[in-house]
Amino acid sequence: MLNAEYLLRSFAAFATERGQRHVHTHTAIDWAARGLSVAQRDARLKAVRRFVRHVRVEDARHELPPVNYFGARTTRRSAHNYSAAEIVA
Repeated sequence: MLNAEYLLRSFAAFATERGQRHVHTHTAIDWAARGLSVAQRDARLKAVRRFVRHVRVEDARHELPPVNYFGARTTRRSAHNYSAAEIVA
C-alpha cells in the first residue's frame, strides 16, 4: 500500500500542476510515461486505473485510462512436468 500511496500522491501533484481536479486519460498516460522502464510505466498507469475504478462510483467525470497502454507483458515460466523417475527419487 505504501507504493500505491506514493504513486497516487505523485500523480495527484502532477495533475494539480496542470490545474486538473479529475483524472484525465492523457494526463495519466503522460505521468505514467515518466517511468524508466515499460514495467514501471505499466505499474504507474495501473495504480491510477485502480484508483479511478473506485472514485468513478461517486463522480463519473474521472476517465479510466486504457489497459496495457505501454504494452507490458508479464511472462511466466513454462510448467515442468515431472517424470516418473523424478517423482520416485
